[in-house]
Amino acid sequence: MKRQREQALIRAAQRGDQNAFAALYRAYVDKIYRYIFFRVESTQTAEDLTAEVFLRMVESLPNYEDRNTPLLVWLYRIAHARVVDHYRRYRRTAEQTPLDSIEIGADADLDSALIGEYRVEQLRAALSQLTDSQRQVIILRFIEGYNLEATAQAMDKTVDAVKALQYRALQALAAALRAQGYEE
Repeated sequence: MKRQREQALIRAAQRGDQNAFAALYRAYVDKIYRYIFFRVESTQTAEDLTAEVFLRMVESLPNYEDRNTPLLVWLYRIAHARVVDHYRRYRRTAEQTPLDSIEIGADADLDSALIGEYRVEQLRAALSQLTDSQRQVIILRFIEGYNLEATAQAMDKTVDAVKALQYRALQALAAALRAQGYEE
């Protein structure tokens, strides 16, 4: 979203315009969900935390001050705090789905879906072995597709610090994937 449009929508939402808030929500909900999804253990948790982020946005938007930083950066910071709070509350306890509630359907392309899910789980497992900052830089750079400058801004770091962090994160991620049996 272009900054001028975003700023106009923020001002309108601060005045109570529900359509402006809805436009901001639609513009950013998928990015925030993906950011959270790759940091937590289930889609349900990712959905719940995404909802919390936007609830905080609604509550805090009247006092939001644009400091030449895109709204998305602010939302990423809220999302990061929600993920940290989640792990503080639950100390990485795994959510388990009762076997009775799992629906098994017939799908002609079931193998590719299962392989895709398996790869996502392997990536999640490898990402979970990284430090919080390393995981954040990987998600912003390679999942969200941010350039170095935008990543540095979102993480409140210099571009050089992000480059160094990204290098270390990729090395650690490669080692974690090798440990799972992936070859270079």
